[in-house]
Amino acid sequence: MEFCKYKKDLNFSYTMGAFPTIELLHSKNYKTIAVLVHSKYDDKAGLEKICDEKGINLIYNDKIVNKLQSKENTFVIGVFEKNFVKIKKDNHILLCEPRDKGNLGTILRTALGFGFKNIAIIDGCDVFDPKTVRASMGAIFKMNVEIFKTFEEYKKTFEENNIYSFILNKDSVSLKNVEIKKPFTLMFGNESHGLENFDLKGTTPVFIEQSEDIDSFNLPIASSIAMYKFTEKE
Repeated sequence: MEFCKYKKDLNFSYTMGAFPTIELLHSKNYKTIAVLVHSKYDDKAGLEKICDEKGINLIYNDKIVNKLQSKENTFVIGVFEKNFVKIKKDNHILLCEPRDKGNLGTILRTALGFGFKNIAIIDGCDVFDPKTVRASMGAIFKMNVEIFKTFEEYKKTFEENNIYSFILNKDSVSLKNVEIKKPFTLMFGNESHGLENFDLKGTTPVFIEQSEDIDSFNLPIASSIAMYKFTEKE
């Protein structure tokens, strides 16, 4: 197999770093093709043990690691087959047109931390880009991520979900006062124009109160606040 620089049209991708690679190795939903290791990596014995137990090809090759790494001091790279796992009936996070790979990965990691394992994405950046995978710290390997072409397609698939759209308009309810009905979907727009391009009829618009000293919360922060509120124990 030729290990080339990542491109979206490839059927495989990479984990950059030891921690997300180990998360990959323990995943049940993703197939690890190989693990590439640099000679400077310290815990070779630990990695060799995991790969041996799982029958994964472990390759020591400084030249390949140096060619593929996106940041210096990346000494372990996992190679895995892409796999979109359909989301299940549950509470969901719905991300509409996310454009920043780092933000997307951060949101995935945060969502998993709050117990959300089903993520729907509409027309966003590449969820399997190594930058996204790295920002998620391997959280993506413990989640179901499904891509939908349109918001309408998502709504038809999960008609039972109560959708809370995070947007500030004349009908928006403060997050402090929102009535939570399960199963629910927390819907967020992208970093530049939010949910302006979506028909939000039938959703409950919600806004997060803030001081006048800032323009807005960024997407990872806003989604984190919302996730905390919706999973807060009564």
